[in-house]
Amino acid sequence: MVKKEFHFIDTHCHLEDDEFNSRIDMVIQKASTQKIGMISSAIRPDTWEKGHQISKQYDTVFLSIGLDPIQYQYVSEASEFISKNKDEIVAVGEIGLDHYRIRDHRQREAQANAFKNLIEIARELSVPIQVHSRSAGKKALDILEDMEAVNIHMHAFDGRSSYAQKASRDLGYYFSIPTSIVRSRQKQKMVKAIEIERLLLETDSPVLGPEKGERNVPSNITIALDEVSKILQREKEELREIILANTLRLYQRIK
Repeated sequence: MVKKEFHFIDTHCHLEDDEFNSRIDMVIQKASTQKIGMISSAIRPDTWEKGHQISKQYDTVFLSIGLDPIQYQYVSEASEFISKNKDEIVAVGEIGLDHYRIRDHRQREAQANAFKNLIEIARELSVPIQVHSRSAGKKALDILEDMEAVNIHMHAFDGRSSYAQKASRDLGYYFSIPTSIVRSRQKQKMVKAIEIERLLLETDSPVLGPEKGERNVPSNITIALDEVSKILQREKEELREIILANTLRLYQRIK
């Protein structure tokens, strides 16, 4: 049952981030007034409970618990927190690989093992997986396919458009387009490759805003829709309805 009637859902943001400490109520209320629901992803041991409490306080915020790939050593703690709060999350994530920040081969292997462990947790709980794959798009997609993972949400994918096209078309993976599409040629190209029935929107607030270096907020999700509408040459309201339906199809615990 939907807590409220939404026009948009920001499928990936970080409301527990310290950037929002003194502004959290204002930021959420502004988005809520615009009928924007938010999936907030808490990904560090020191923010899991904070994210949990925010989702309990605001009925337009839904909780996802994951693990920053560079903190792979906390995979056991992440698994425990997810299991403890399994009935209160709508997804596991973000989880995945980060080859931009991790260059050492052995550390990358440990990171991949943590990713696989958390994929199994999500499978056991039958919830979607939000995937981080910075500079590791193909590797992450290969792991997901090899494990026959389902209900996949590739967040802010920075890999080749051809990979996104194949994964959305042949594997049914969802891809979310961030607000930074207004300044990212890679995202502008990729959005045309994704199957429209697998297209989502995100802000990744407080980062990936329309203006580089400025704090991003969930209410900016409308900027992403405007840009995607122009690129795909689709009527904005029709596209909004398609993307909302896609989101609720994947995130069934929001119903």
